[in-house]
Amino acid sequence: MVTTLPSDADMLAKIEAFCDRHGMSPTTFGRKAVGDGNFVTGLRGKRSMTLRTGKRIVDFMARYEAPHREAR
Repeated sequence: MVTTLPSDADMLAKIEAFCDRHGMSPTTFGRKAVGDGNFVTGLRGKRSMTLRTGKRIVDFMARYEAPHREAR
């Protein structure tokens, strides 16, 4: 089985959609997800992320959305 990893551009699109959905600024997202308020700005400027950082982001978004789904 071959697994395709998302590109930085794919992750950026997911982060931006997450921020739009939750009314969260990119700076707040970066601080909450990875402790770096400039993280999203860096990705937009072609900064790359490690696999570990990508996992932290995916985990953050999953944990954040779970309580919001239950509250609806």
